[in-house]
Amino acid sequence: MARPLAGPGCPGTALNVVEREGWTITHDEVGNAYVFPPDHRVIAAFLPERNDFAAAEALWVIRAYGDLNDVLWEATFTEETPTEFIAAFLADLTKSEPLDPAREDEETPVPTAIT
Repeated sequence: MARPLAGPGCPGTALNVVEREGWTITHDEVGNAYVFPPDHRVIAAFLPERNDFAAAEALWVIRAYGDLNDVLWEATFTEETPTEFIAAFLADLTKSEPLDPAREDEETPVPTAIT
């Protein structure tokens, strides 16, 4: 039986995925959540209260960084994106094995500390 298409769901569904992998979760004073792995190369932000971190329509923003504030790529999701999709995206992102083993030999930039 196919699962029904869902609405935005509970943000904990996605946040728990990365928390189980050892990512740190922080919150700002207005209720937004920011999560990042120990190497600080990626940040995932849940932004129910809009701010300057992302465009107004983005509820979720996931960014990978090279050096300091050099954004390598960004994925954004609106409030209509099912949280299960975001959780699946984050679950795959936290896997240690690459999606494309042929790219494993490519040099990955090592970031400097993000503060």
